[in-house]
Amino acid sequence: MKKLFVQTNELDERATLELGLSGEILMENAASKIANLIRKKFKKGSKILGVAGSGNNGADVIAALRMLYGDYDTEIFLCKEELGELAKKQFLAAQKVGVKRIYEIEGFKSGTHLIKDDKFIPTKKQNIKCVIDGIFGSGLSRELDDGYIEIINALNDIKSYKIACDVPSGLDKNGKILGACFRADVTVTMGARKLGLYSDAAKNFTGKIKVARLGVSDKIFQTQTQNFLLEKSDMKLPFRDDKNVNKGNFGHIFVMVGEHEGAARMSALAASAMGAGLVSVISDEKILMLDDKLMQSKDVSEKMNVGAVGMGLGKQGIQKLDFEVLKRKLLVLDADMCYEPRTIELLRANKNIVITPHPKEFSSLLNLAGFGELGVGKIQEDRFCLARKFSLEFKCVLLLKGANTIIAQDGKIYVMRYGTSALAKGGSGDVLSGLIVGLLAQGYTPLDAAITASLAHALSARKFKAANYALSPKDIIKGVKCLRKK
Repeated sequence: MKKLFVQTNELDERATLELGLSGEILMENAASKIANLIRKKFKKGSKILGVAGSGNNGADVIAALRMLYGDYDTEIFLCKEELGELAKKQFLAAQKVGVKRIYEIEGFKSGTHLIKDDKFIPTKKQNIKCVIDGIFGSGLSRELDDGYIEIINALNDIKSYKIACDVPSGLDKNGKILGACFRADVTVTMGARKLGLYSDAAKNFTGKIKVARLGVSDKIFQTQTQNFLLEKSDMKLPFRDDKNVNKGNFGHIFVMVGEHEGAARMSALAASAMGAGLVSVISDEKILMLDDKLMQSKDVSEKMNVGAVGMGLGKQGIQKLDFEVLKRKLLVLDADMCYEPRTIELLRANKNIVITPHPKEFSSLLNLAGFGELGVGKIQEDRFCLARKFSLEFKCVLLLKGANTIIAQDGKIYVMRYGTSALAKGGSGDVLSGLIVGLLAQGYTPLDAAITASLAHALSARKFKAANYALSPKDIIKGVKCLRKK
């Protein structure tokens, strides 16, 4: 896994004060990453447009254009006349080399505030091959005014390759869109990965994320953090290297059946596919056409050490639960359990739990736990902060579903970025719960089970060969069965 940072100002300051790297050295390294990316991507002579604000992001872009000038047709558009110290220095150097400043982009004039004469309508005559965005950085903390919103939207309409410097302009440090956001094909982030680049909202705007080293290795530049980005190598599947085993070595799972038995069935099948030794569905009523991989029981026995509870359970199913029994089991809680007040008591009594809400269910959990009534919109704007607060209050593992899944425990955040829109379908979450419980049954810690299951779930969907709208829960399970040891 890789380290994530809310902001990297402190890292830059440390590089200057402790490592002796001046701001100019850091900037040269940042700019060279952008310039080298363009050299690999575009033929010499291509037209490159840089759009710069007054801060260090703008200075990085100006420096990159200076490096490219002579081999490329480079132009700079300044959003403000008054530049910061480093931006001004870079601009003067770029002008001396020959970088052309343009004062207008189809009606938008550069200056202290963007002046709009006409609607921004990009034309083919511009023939811009690449736009580099350096208007704002991750320190942006206010909603953009109409002028900036219009120019960012207009830049997005240009038919060209787009590079964001550090972060796409309009994205704040927590990953919130502040009125508009530059839509990049690639984001070159400086020094270290920013947490905000991996919010749900950011996923449509960052493109591929690359890190520019600023003069020293990551190990030296980066410090300790509470935020981490999961990689494919963090998926530790339960391949069986020990040959002297039996089904009892791999746990006995129970899955509670309620009003919608299909949800429990999907969870149970997923648990079996992930390697659980035995899987029993718990129901008072006879389940017809039960898959031969599964067993049925009316009650949870002592031998059933791990359980999945909540998927399709319904109010009546919850009322039948014996919470005293649940307090003694390893558990995955999902769906209807997020609306049950007794779940909060269960979370306080049993730390061996993974709870897997989507944003609406998380809203209910936060309300039940006394965090206040927070709507889905607020949760999506502040996912990282709220997940961290919840994980500090409860000792369980939280898996907050979304375009980028958040896993949180003890104040630490782990981001799983491989999710795909193909998974936005009923039953996908039930499969995920089953994968987690299957790993818990085999001795994984709640955190490791959540990490490996979320990666397996997403990577299975990514390997799906048919149209992404056609993915079904059974397809996910089939894909998990085909994941290979690296």
